[in-house]
Amino acid sequence: MNTTDTILDNKEPVWSAFEKWAFRVSFIFFFLLIVPLELDYYKGWFTTDWVNLHIRDIGRLSGSSFNPIKIKPLFDGAADKGSIKDANTSFLTITAKDGIYGLASYINWFLALGIGIVGAFIWGFFDQKRRNYRKLYYFLLVGVSYAMLIKLQGLTFSKVFPTQMPDLALTQLNTPFGDFTAQKLYWIQFSFVHGYEVFAGLAELLIMLFLLFKPTRAVGAALSLAMIGNITFANHTYDGGIHLAAAFFTLGGAFVLWPYLKNIWTLIVLQKDVKLNLYYYDFKTPQQKYFRIAFKSFVFLFFFVLSAYLHWHNYQYDSYKVPSRPGLAGSRGLYDVTEFKVNNKVIPYSPVDSIRWQNVTFEKWSTMSYTVFNTFLIHGEAGRGKQFKDIDRTYESAGTGGGRRHFYYEADTIKKTITFQSKNKVYKDENFTLHYQRPSANRIILWGKNQYQDSIYVVLDKRDKIYPLYVGRKENLVVTP
Repeated sequence: MNTTDTILDNKEPVWSAFEKWAFRVSFIFFFLLIVPLELDYYKGWFTTDWVNLHIRDIGRLSGSSFNPIKIKPLFDGAADKGSIKDANTSFLTITAKDGIYGLASYINWFLALGIGIVGAFIWGFFDQKRRNYRKLYYFLLVGVSYAMLIKLQGLTFSKVFPTQMPDLALTQLNTPFGDFTAQKLYWIQFSFVHGYEVFAGLAELLIMLFLLFKPTRAVGAALSLAMIGNITFANHTYDGGIHLAAAFFTLGGAFVLWPYLKNIWTLIVLQKDVKLNLYYYDFKTPQQKYFRIAFKSFVFLFFFVLSAYLHWHNYQYDSYKVPSRPGLAGSRGLYDVTEFKVNNKVIPYSPVDSIRWQNVTFEKWSTMSYTVFNTFLIHGEAGRGKQFKDIDRTYESAGTGGGRRHFYYEADTIKKTITFQSKNKVYKDENFTLHYQRPSANRIILWGKNQYQDSIYVVLDKRDKIYPLYVGRKENLVVTP
């Protein structure tokens, strides 16, 4: 839309019929995408515990998605979102083979666009004499800019204070490379380069700051289009799961940048002098000026300052990607399965045995994993959500295939029992309790009935394994297999 076309005597530009139609479509489309339409969102501002505010609360107050049509995963747990609550406004559920990550995942965008096209014709029929929509266009650009920076803050500060991709768990370090999904590989490659993760967060913070202020808004939009556009492509390539969120920043950046493109082309490509001739709403009355200052100050203090503090606090004390409950004291490590019995029958080691555990890891938090020669359905969520419950913090287990099984556990040090609960939401009902004994610091003995109600007896001996990733590539190492 070019707002510098024919000018009337009162300096009001006249938009063409197509420009007015295109604006109406854009206004309805972006209105559906950026304005929360759920009553629960507005209730959240009054039901939040402001005295004990947590970073998880900021996400709930950062808007909601236009989601009247849900994509059903191919099987329960395939796209597990932990304890994140789905929207209540959905009225239709569909199943699509590539729905979670493919073109069908944009179905709500297509619906919003369809509503925009139909709504634009209806709007135009009742508003035929309108010369332009300069004021609405200005506020739509501002609304999209603010929606982008508000939605971006969660991803930004979780990188600045690196919790979005936490350190690799032992289970990941001892899982064959080929057993990870493409999505998981995309995420965990950042887990051992926190410097780059922080750099990416600071770059996103710069985008947020640029979008907040009118003189730099175009630069912020351009950076959003370029940087987060790259993230959009990466998420589509690796089935990253946040492709819709990234695509919103890409589309929003292009929309905010659109009024500047003609002048950018003239200046850079045609190498001619240009004068920026954009419309800005004039906040004339004191009430308008005070409201503008108050609103911008609130956004800055709430979504920049407070969000940054809460993310820092989360980083220091309770990273939401891994359980906060400590594991069994002194148990962290990789264990060989020295002895394994099922129903009192000794099962000798075999790399192709589908029952016998091959190796076991205990994390410093309350997760245990073991490997068998078998395959299981994968729950594909990468731990993106800010889950409250430890059982829902599945970053170290999600997106892992092959024979690796992951369990959250709680140990009763008085009764000497450990209760295990599957972290794979496809098998969420696989729970069991085992007795344990620790005859030495490096040996754990487990016995009882497993999730299949078979009697098992397992002797675990800790392996003294060195991980070159953390020791350093210049060190002389003798690496055990």
